[in-house]
Amino acid sequence: MDFQGFQHIFPPAVLILIAAGLIFLSWAAYRKFSSIPPLSRWGLISLRASALIMILLLLLNPYFYSSQEIELKPNIAVFLDNSESIGITKGDYNGLQTYKELLNTLDFESRNIADIQFYSIGETVSEFNPDSLNASITQTNLSDPINAVLEMEEQVQAGVIISDGIITFGRNPSVNAFNSSIPLYTVAIGDTSKVRDISVSNVLTNATGYTNTNHIIEAEITQSGFANNTVTVSLVSDNETLDTQEVSFETDDQLKQVSFELELTEPGLKQYDIRIAPLADEWTQSNNNRLFTIDVLDSKVKILHVAFEIHPDIKAIRSIIQQDESNELTTLTWLGGNRFVEDLPEESDFNLVIVHGVPNTQEVFPFLEDLENTPTLFFELSTSRINRVQNQNLLELINKRNNQASQITLNQLLEADEQPILELPAINLADSPPLYSPLRTELSALQSTALFSINYDGLNTDFPAIAVLEQGNIRRSHVLPWGWYRMTQSTNPSQREFVIALISNIVSWTSSDPDNRLLRISPSKKTFSTAESAILNGSLQNERGDPEGDGIIEVELETEAGESRTFNMENSGNGNYRLDLPRLSEGLYKYDAVARKGEREIESQSGEFLISNSSSELTNTIRDDELLGAIARNSGGRFFTYQDVSTFWDSLRTANVLETQTQTIENYSFPVRSVYWFVIVLLLLGSEWLLRKYYSLP
Repeated sequence: MDFQGFQHIFPPAVLILIAAGLIFLSWAAYRKFSSIPPLSRWGLISLRASALIMILLLLLNPYFYSSQEIELKPNIAVFLDNSESIGITKGDYNGLQTYKELLNTLDFESRNIADIQFYSIGETVSEFNPDSLNASITQTNLSDPINAVLEMEEQVQAGVIISDGIITFGRNPSVNAFNSSIPLYTVAIGDTSKVRDISVSNVLTNATGYTNTNHIIEAEITQSGFANNTVTVSLVSDNETLDTQEVSFETDDQLKQVSFELELTEPGLKQYDIRIAPLADEWTQSNNNRLFTIDVLDSKVKILHVAFEIHPDIKAIRSIIQQDESNELTTLTWLGGNRFVEDLPEESDFNLVIVHGVPNTQEVFPFLEDLENTPTLFFELSTSRINRVQNQNLLELINKRNNQASQITLNQLLEADEQPILELPAINLADSPPLYSPLRTELSALQSTALFSINYDGLNTDFPAIAVLEQGNIRRSHVLPWGWYRMTQSTNPSQREFVIALISNIVSWTSSDPDNRLLRISPSKKTFSTAESAILNGSLQNERGDPEGDGIIEVELETEAGESRTFNMENSGNGNYRLDLPRLSEGLYKYDAVARKGEREIESQSGEFLISNSSSELTNTIRDDELLGAIARNSGGRFFTYQDVSTFWDSLRTANVLETQTQTIENYSFPVRSVYWFVIVLLLLGSEWLLRKYYSLP
């Protein structure tokens, strides 16, 4: 341990004078006590001087440095494909048996030349034990292992991916492999031989639909080895054929797309099946169908947008609202008096009324009469019109102290977890195109919440710019600034995404009924496969609105045949609950959940989910050597097949991946942080005190 110096700013001469002064004070304290022996007197002087000098040294904060070099084994991350496709026996590849023989050959765990961390490949990457390999995951996302390597590249020296390269989820990973600073070694498992087969490779449709609308469903049909053949593709629900299409193939390898138009009439989670009539000599018929669900909601969100002024914001806001297929937009553009460009709506039962600007006359409009029971969104446009729109006291959440408009930007006041409207893409609001607004504003109601305030000339203010209000079952929003069209036309895609998300979130939140439920139960996804466990997540609050951690949530699960079983959800803490169901057979399941605390029932909720027997993992069974090779090449690694891994470890050794790493551990020691030195000071002062008592000194 080497002495490095002191952490102070005093010149050495000053320190020497201070030390000399402390020694002098110690001598002066005992020079008059001639009644004690000289040796004892000098002992007392030495004890006090030593204690004071040591305190001085500790106050100057001396420090020492030491270093030690240690040898570390390299870290290697091994990603194992555990999807259903790697368990298929085909050609020379015998499924899991061959896979496990490969792992035994590579012998990761027994080699003492590297520290190995195993991860599984599925929809996401997670830590994994190779003994749990069972080919049960229903999706393969190869981009996630690459992203994981990029995040851990400072901790690992190489990555190994063992997979068949068949992607059923996520992006192509080969491009992202260019960004890896560590080599990726890929080992291909599976079979590359083609078989005569036809399959439903994909179903393209919106997962959500609405009653009294037509829903478009597109299915991709893939075949190999069936040139000059025609197949029948059917859309089926509850064993009833709803529609059929004939598909003809002209070549041996071909993909065709068929389209169905489905009329949705009843709300609920509806199960449908795309089926292909089997052909002779197919390799397998298990991929001849694909189940999917549509969550049919009861009609759309009916929105009335009334524009009382001409401004580019009108078109921009309406365009954003129409991007959401769940919205049914009715527009009115005022021409003066009681005249509008469009016909007045016959119905008045709207989920949301948007008022954009104010008229320049005091007119009364029938569609604005009953706003007390209707959610409203008020967009202001300019300060040139001083008239008030009908029921403006309900629309207005922000009062203006003056009418002079200035260029501003927004300043976000709350976080995303405090208000769902603020779940927005991250951008620098100071760099966004300027908006226009009066500067001096205030909330008109104490219950209102300001989401954004005004930033003027680079200074954040407390003046609200966008505010919301929730009273009972009615929500209202007020957007004071205008000039949003500039952001929608920005060349910066982040700014366009921000304004679209902001307006969409405001419209969605305002038009929605406040969810005051105490119990919320939902499946982690709407459709599970027979190879995985269905998961129900729940949250529970008590009547005071606090998380309830002592409740019991009982779930009754009912099959389509009417059979039922009862489960209890597991308490995860902080009012959260979870139920991992056993693997279920194919079908539509309904659940009824009841939350209780003691003998008191808090609330109940119902829902449904689907168990599907079809898997996209069986659609394509041809190993993708080209993709796995590209991942290895682009990252500086090497590609292997499961038949030839004899040079695997030699390859890593040649690339210096297996070299031990020398790490220097530096240590700085500060005596002032150790109680040991303070104990010595106390011992010195204590010894002085005992000697003084011995000689009866005052």
